[in-house]
Amino acid sequence: MSTKRFTNLMQGKEAAISVRKKKDFTVDEWYIYWRDNFKVSTVKRGTLDSYNSIFNLYIHPFLGHIVLSQVSSVEIQNFYNELARNDYSKATITLIHALMTNMFRHAYRLEFIEKNPMELVILPRGRQKQERRVLSREEQEILLHYLVGSELETLVLFALSTGMRIGEITGLTWDNISFEKDEVYVREILKKDRAGNFYKDVPKTLKSVRTIPLLPKVSTRLAAYKKFQDKRQSSGHAAKAKEYKFLGKLVFSRPDGSPYSDLQLCRMLRRTVDEINEDGIEFAPLTPHCLRHTFATRALENGIPAKVVQELLGHSSVTLTLDLYTHVLHETKMEEIQKMSSLF
Repeated sequence: MSTKRFTNLMQGKEAAISVRKKKDFTVDEWYIYWRDNFKVSTVKRGTLDSYNSIFNLYIHPFLGHIVLSQVSSVEIQNFYNELARNDYSKATITLIHALMTNMFRHAYRLEFIEKNPMELVILPRGRQKQERRVLSREEQEILLHYLVGSELETLVLFALSTGMRIGEITGLTWDNISFEKDEVYVREILKKDRAGNFYKDVPKTLKSVRTIPLLPKVSTRLAAYKKFQDKRQSSGHAAKAKEYKFLGKLVFSRPDGSPYSDLQLCRMLRRTVDEINEDGIEFAPLTPHCLRHTFATRALENGIPAKVVQELLGHSSVTLTLDLYTHVLHETKMEEIQKMSSLF
């Protein structure tokens, strides 16, 4: 299949592939058929976007042109090994493997292939994830100091005090904040598709739908920020606010009223880090997700039980929280055990 035709199919510009002779399907064509017939009506829009990105970036260039029934375990194993040799992370290879496994399982069950090549494939090790970047207490103070009066000041303070995912923060609307109860209600998430269009999706898991208490000082700051934002919009400076009205009245938006994207936030944080370093302060690179990790670390350091931290973060299980922050729990455990020294 030509690249142009495959792109058209991915974007839905051609009719869905009809079932022809089973042996005629290429991997590209099978992916479209599998996605449109088994996934479109069963998974979230964000999940579909993820499938499309993974397939388009990794699987299509290497295997897309091959006839489905002729794909062998050896070819898939070579594909995985090539990814590992090119320093792709174990997490990326695992996501590709999950998608491939699902695709070929359906093909085998529907007898589009005589045997499932995925059964003999072994995942290579791949590059291990780098240690998560967590701001020290001193770095946290430095960052907030450099953001005073900036566009990101309130957003970063909010992220550091709630631990919310960036998509949850950028998609948050004022009707999901209670100043009477000092609470935030996480109900949806903001995403952006490959065409650059913003849309709302349901949160990552059922546990992601949650209520997070607001610290009084943060609640006060947020109330003042709302007055500032209302004034900005009523004065006509937020010219794009009407264009994005379908997203609801966002808590955090650009001065022109448009939503924040992950890429914009990364760039803005990078500029702040560059400014800090220019002043002779050694400050490592920072991404928006580091703010969530920093919140979790501070919470555990201050004795908040792991189960409570799990609920605040919206993790699907406390095991995930424990696995992610083992290093913090170990340090806290060593400090806590010293309290028993007087007994012996």
